[in-house]
Amino acid sequence: MKKYFSLCYLFAASAAILSSCYTTQSLYLETFAPEEAALNLVKITEESNNSVMAPSMSAYDAYYTDYALTSLGVSKSNRLAWNTVNTLDISPDGSKIAYVTRMNKQDNVMVRSTRSGGVATQRTFRNVGSFSWGVDGKIYFSDNNRNGTVWNSYICSVNAEAGSLMNQHTNGSVNDENPVVSSDGEKIYFVRGGNGGPSIWSRSKDGTLTSCARGFNPCLIKGNDNAFYCVRNSSEGRSEIWYVDFVKGQESLVLADNNKSFTNPRLSPDGKWIVCVGNSMSSISQKQNLDIYVVRTDGTQLTQLTYHPETDTCPVWAADGRSIYFISSRANETRSYNIWRMNFNVE
Repeated sequence: MKKYFSLCYLFAASAAILSSCYTTQSLYLETFAPEEAALNLVKITEESNNSVMAPSMSAYDAYYTDYALTSLGVSKSNRLAWNTVNTLDISPDGSKIAYVTRMNKQDNVMVRSTRSGGVATQRTFRNVGSFSWGVDGKIYFSDNNRNGTVWNSYICSVNAEAGSLMNQHTNGSVNDENPVVSSDGEKIYFVRGGNGGPSIWSRSKDGTLTSCARGFNPCLIKGNDNAFYCVRNSSEGRSEIWYVDFVKGQESLVLADNNKSFTNPRLSPDGKWIVCVGNSMSSISQKQNLDIYVVRTDGTQLTQLTYHPETDTCPVWAADGRSIYFISSRANETRSYNIWRMNFNVE
């Protein structure tokens, strides 16, 4: 918020201009934008006692050269890029949420009740880049490590409820991130970086590694271990959501837009909807930011849910599919991130 105060004082020539600047600031501090009145937004965490981490958004030209080689969300037409790691998830029974927080210069996973208030418990003691909550009651995460000036990451897991015993599932010689576990608990799917761009791999319990398809942000389909939804960056500089059956070799485009890009897909419990992150132009700030969208799995009925000028990202479904949790920097003076819940009532 300091940015808006400084602009006001620098260019204020009258009380009227000062008043308009404060009005702009107050819009950023509102809980919801006018279009969000029906969402029944509830703030789950408080910035006073939490440090919720969220993927960053940027506008660096370096991200607009080789689109297919990056796992960033990219929107060339808007000169925008953002990180797509998952830093929020919910337990299989829907009673607890897990998120990444920064303490002592490291990022680790905290677990707490989905209700507002309550105490959070640290469950990892490494340097987490992304994670998900497996059906087997474990937190699967990418452990980021630095060797001189080179960073790499490998997939690990730890019990979500107790203990600190960590299992390592990939070798760490390459960059592995965004792990998700199949509905039967038999395979870990994850994104592996490489010179040819990001690709989605699986690891079986016996250690067998399989390269499944190019792309990132794997979104698994319950009851179908041969297919998933994922994100791919087009040659035109757009992030698109695809359906991939990697056993049959069938692929189809689910969601693409000339002026928007979409990442971080999550399938609803009933399998009918995909919630995702997409960029949009805020009617309040007149700037690009990230918002939450839903679309049917056949690519129809794309609906924008959030419209706040602050960043909304990392959506996950509640276990009953009636609400969505997400991370947002709205409604606080320091623009810190918190976890919010909103109703889902799209017919």
